[in-house]
Amino acid sequence: MRIAVLGLNHGYTFASEALKMKGLTLVAVAGNDQLAMNRSKELGVTHYQDYKQLIDENELDGVIITLPNRLHKEAVFYCADRGIHCLVEKPIADEIEQGKEMVSYCQEKQVKLLVGHHRRFSSQMKQLKTLLDEGIIGDLIGVNMVWVLAKDRPYFEAEWRINAGGGPLLINGIHDIDNLRYVTGLDIESVYAIGKNNIRGNKVEDSVSAVLEASNGATVNYYLSDGIPSPWSYEFNLKENAKYHFYDEDCYYFFGTKGSLAFPSFRLFTYADDAYGWEHPLVKSNFSTMEKLDPIVAELTHFIKVLKGVEEPLVTGQEGVKTLEVLEAMRRSLVEKRRVELNEGSSVKG
Repeated sequence: MRIAVLGLNHGYTFASEALKMKGLTLVAVAGNDQLAMNRSKELGVTHYQDYKQLIDENELDGVIITLPNRLHKEAVFYCADRGIHCLVEKPIADEIEQGKEMVSYCQEKQVKLLVGHHRRFSSQMKQLKTLLDEGIIGDLIGVNMVWVLAKDRPYFEAEWRINAGGGPLLINGIHDIDNLRYVTGLDIESVYAIGKNNIRGNKVEDSVSAVLEASNGATVNYYLSDGIPSPWSYEFNLKENAKYHFYDEDCYYFFGTKGSLAFPSFRLFTYADDAYGWEHPLVKSNFSTMEKLDPIVAELTHFIKVLKGVEEPLVTGQEGVKTLEVLEAMRRSLVEKRRVELNEGSSVKG
């Protein structure tokens, strides 16, 4: 299989791993800044400043698109016109309608479209989904999720990260919301979110509190911030990316009619059938966690199998749109200071 990577920020990880895989050829990479030029030399692969020229001049089976969000639709259309299958980084697009257009266009051109919500490939996330699907805590009633850490100060030197659209909700929160949708299967109907900038005082939120309501009546409490020292976040607790320091803490809690489950420790708390209620001791169970796999490598391996026609996309364009719909509703709620139902449509711009 012959592939190219467009964009060498997050795309650099894909490119590095692609070079190690048998049966896969990284033909070229594209990027128009100095970082991309430096990284292409380090990788030892052909570099193009114009991704369209790269596509026009090479035979490709697939393309991994990690360009800025605003270019996702254009790049996917360009590839689809040439019959090239696409793995596009999350979010699928800047706006919901763009995402829907990408899905329809790829269907029309008979091209596979995958969205890079790579945490769905985590062995621990898959184990969590299996346990919840098996009804280990009974009917799901509620969820508590936290994503709280302090990013390095130089991170905020980039102008776009201190203005609308550059806050933790879209950049980081989209991962947690997709995780939630994946492991629970919940259909989110409405959201109410409050965003504050009390930490840095920039034009974009640095913390968010949100309540999400699902069609089955389950509710989700979600808090995230990128400016508070804390050990509670997916990155710090799942131990999947060596870039971070790790802490043996939990970041998600699932509450059901039969018990409660903490993640990623997989601690389960229930009552015995003959000793149910607060006057009795809880019974604690632990599940051994699966071997930790690199989700990016697993996602790339899956993409290769999709290109070969062995597997169908795990994270389809439709799934990418559904996750974006929840995030867009949360953004609307922040701006309009009210509860927002997802069927209201209309993306928030800016």
